[in-house]
Parts: sequence; structure tokens; C-alpha cells
Amino acid sequence: MNKFLRLPTLLLWLTSLWVALWADLTVGNVLGGLIVALVVVGVARPTGVTGLERTNFRPLSALIYVGYFLWQLVKANLVVAWEIITPGLKIHRAIIAVPMHSTSAGVVTLIANSVTLTPGTVTVYIAEKSSSDGGAIERTLFVHVLHFLDVESVRRDVLQLERLAIKAFGHRNDMSIVDAAFNATSNPTPDGKNGAS
Repeated sequence: MNKFLRLPTLLLWLTSLWVALWADLTVGNVLGGLIVALVVVGVARPTGVTGLERTNFRPLSALIYVGYFLWQLVKANLVVAWEIITPGLKIHRAIIAVPMHSTSAGVVTLIANSVTLTPGTVTVYIAEKSSSDGGAIERTLFVHVLHFLDVESVRRDVLQLERLAIKAFGHRNDMSIVDAAFNATSNPTPDGKNGAS
């Protein structure tokens, strides 16, 4: 996104969120939302928070992300509802570490929140460390799942979210890395195990 459009787009987005949260489209509410947006941006800028400014936005890919997320939300709700109405406890809990491949903190936050909003899964922690070459920060999500089957299926689901999030909001350079990681969880190696560690 053009650097001159980033700030107006961010202000418009924050104002729209404010109006949507109040569910009341009035002049006063829009002006109130704009004032809140200006304060938020004014407070965030001096602290060095720039993740939102560097985030890309591709509308069609964003719609695909939202559609996929909503579909996962419906499926997870059905699973949890079935668990509630059927006798016996079929919950197998686990916490799985899923390395992220996006260089954008905003994209990783979106993925973590999407995981948490889906019934049956919660992001419990995001670990950050500097890469071995001292460059980008490496992030790992720790995801708690209620219906654990195997590590690779959990990683594959989270990596699919990451792939779609990068296409919608991330840097194109990250796509090849996340695609390779996703394919490694999908394609078994000759010894019968999945390619991811």
C-alpha cells in the first residue's frame, strides 16, 4: 500500500470499527469514532508501533480468508455442540507448538486471534526470539486443542490460516516459506511420517 494512503486507511478502518461496534450510523458516532481513531494512532506512533502501517491489504484474498475462517468457525461449533449433546467425554487435550513463517507481527496476531476465536482451540502463548542470523524475529504459536488427533493435523490447520493471512495481509516473500512448511505437513515421507518436525 502506498505510504501516503496508510494513515487515512488506518483512520477509516478504526472509525468503521467504532461505528460497527456501536451499530449506530449517526454523524455524532462517526465523529466520535474518528476522534478515538486519531487518539489511538497518536498514542501508538510515538511508541514505535508500526505493524499496522506495514501490513498489506488485498481485498479479494481478505474475503477468502474471512470465508475460510467462517467455515472453520461453523465446523468447530458443530463439533463442540455434538460433544455437548452426546454422552461420554471424547476430549483429548494437547498443546502444540506451531512455528510461524510470516515476518509481520500483525499477521501473526491475526492468526493467533483467529485460532482463539475458533471453539475448541486457544492460542495460549506466542514465543518470540531473534533468528540465528540476527535478522527477523521468529515466532511460534502454542495452541491448546480439545480434540487432539495428531500434531501434524493441528499444524496443517494453523499453517493453512497463515497461508491465507499472508496472501491477504502479509509480504509476498513469506509465501514460499509457508507453502513449503504446509506441504511438508501434507506430504508423508518414505518412512511414513510427515515431513515437518
